[in-house]
Amino acid sequence: MFRQVVAHRWAEDATEADREGFRAAMESLRAIPELSALRYGDDAAHFAGNHEFVAVLDFPDFAAARRYVDAEPHRRFVTEYAMRVVDARVVVQHVWAEGAPSGLHHVKLPASDVERSREWYGRAFGFVDEVEFREDGVLRGVGLRHPDADMRLALREDAERARALAGFDSVCLAVGIRADLDALLERLDDAGIPHTDPVAGYRGWAADVPDPDGHLVRIHTLA
Repeated sequence: MFRQVVAHRWAEDATEADREGFRAAMESLRAIPELSALRYGDDAAHFAGNHEFVAVLDFPDFAAARRYVDAEPHRRFVTEYAMRVVDARVVVQHVWAEGAPSGLHHVKLPASDVERSREWYGRAFGFVDEVEFREDGVLRGVGLRHPDADMRLALREDAERARALAGFDSVCLAVGIRADLDALLERLDDAGIPHTDPVAGYRGWAADVPDPDGHLVRIHTLA
């Protein structure tokens, strides 16, 4: 894997509308197939003098990163936004996970009703569609992606296996601290989605959220 970390400093005359346009344009870069993962955000402003915006981009290798640079959406992003809104940047690149796993590609769950489960995972956790799998015109599976965390979840029609996994926590999603868990559970409450109360887990707190087939999606804090 080839990783590029880019810290940006806004131009002095860049307005908030300019910066928001820059963020939206960066989001559009996900359409470039060579880009494996993208995370970005504003500086937390804990220390004076920091650069003001950072992006972390992952590619399968350096050759893929070079193709990304030459891709038309990236060229347009540079000319229409970066050259106008950014005053300075610092770039760090490194290679990691050579000949070793770099993460989970996706997790697949059986579902008795793919459309119902797709809607639920979007409503509960913010997953969005990435790809559909149809057989003879009938929806049999979907690939979902979480836009903030670069997580992928696949759902495949299989009612028998869905029943067999009911009550089992096949998937565990991470949140930062207890306050993040509480905020997520509050959003689930607002959406009318049942969940358990938080309990002490391994080095943190955990709660379970049953999906439409009864699979327990566990939410666990990192601290």
